[in-house]
Amino acid sequence: MPPRRAHTKSRNGCDQCKSRRVKCDEAQPCANCAKRHLACTFERRPPKPDPCPSTQSGKLSESPTVSSRTDDAIAAFQHQVADASAFLREWGAQDPELMHHYCIYTSKTMSDREAICNVWQVEVPKIAYSYEFLMHGILSLSALHLAYTRPERYSHYLNSSNFHMALGLQTFRIILQHPSKENCEALFCFSSLIMIWTCGAPTDLGDSRPLESIIRLFNLCRGIMTLHPFMPHVESGPLAPLFLKDFRSDLGPPQDHARTLHFPGLDDQIDGIRQLIASEPLSEQERLIYQQATDCLEKAFWRLGACEKPAQCGIIFMWPISVRDEFVGFLLDQSPIGLVLLAQYCAQLYLFRGYWFVEDRAQELLSAVAAALPSRLAHWLDWPRQFCSSGRLPE
Repeated sequence: MPPRRAHTKSRNGCDQCKSRRVKCDEAQPCANCAKRHLACTFERRPPKPDPCPSTQSGKLSESPTVSSRTDDAIAAFQHQVADASAFLREWGAQDPELMHHYCIYTSKTMSDREAICNVWQVEVPKIAYSYEFLMHGILSLSALHLAYTRPERYSHYLNSSNFHMALGLQTFRIILQHPSKENCEALFCFSSLIMIWTCGAPTDLGDSRPLESIIRLFNLCRGIMTLHPFMPHVESGPLAPLFLKDFRSDLGPPQDHARTLHFPGLDDQIDGIRQLIASEPLSEQERLIYQQATDCLEKAFWRLGACEKPAQCGIIFMWPISVRDEFVGFLLDQSPIGLVLLAQYCAQLYLFRGYWFVEDRAQELLSAVAAALPSRLAHWLDWPRQFCSSGRLPE
């Protein structure tokens, strides 16, 4: 008889899970209660000690925290994918098929460069051997890719993808609260998988539509910022080939002729948006947030224009990662200027339409923005529409 699989007890589970004698993910609310629409309470949970900075060798320990907006976004995402899957098991006979497909096929779709594909094919699974939540992330992306490549079994594989993503998110959300040098590589890999998965997942997941889907992407991208203090450690380890000079934040603008060649009309478009921000009746704080988002969008275009070719699809996440939390709130409220900036972002998405997890996202998002944007600002859609009908990744 094979040895029994080790079981990790849930010692701080919610009252409902304790009463039902089932494993609790200890989130608040937990996935079990959220799925059953129960009030999730923790009256029996021992009180947490007062927070105080720990010291080691006279130095304060690093303790980055996840913002409430980010944690809420991850929790909502977790419950959304859990509701879309049959939460009946942890591992099954299909999982070796998913792992085989990931190693042979899916990992090779992550980049056009061999060194980067090798990281996803070899190094990321090695890290996942020690972190079950990352293994769930790998299997989830593999199942999503299979749903894309085998439409005759679309529902079957999509359900498996949702299932593994929901399970991975349970633990990821907890561990993200306490990043360390030991777990930061696994957290970074899972955060990256979330971003790719969100791009590739059907936009009708739950009650989501193209606009809501991209806002979810912006929110989930914020989770990776929690790892900022540990990025030097991540970049110096086995994941190093993922961090090209193209992603450096100190890159300046390319020469004028390069900007004109890659994104004709971009300078005029960005200057016009800055004038729009200056002319709209906004508070000073709102104006600063929009200006920062515009600056970051322009820099993302610069990187695409100046990067080594073929450009890496990770660049499409640079703008969502770099904007402020308040700007994501403006997008959620469908603010007119936020929608105008989102429309320009479609030009970046369009460049990477060759990736299976991007494909038609630019056109879908442009149509959604057009439906929500006030008619007085409709002309701001002309440039991204023109680009998305003729733009191409520079040779």
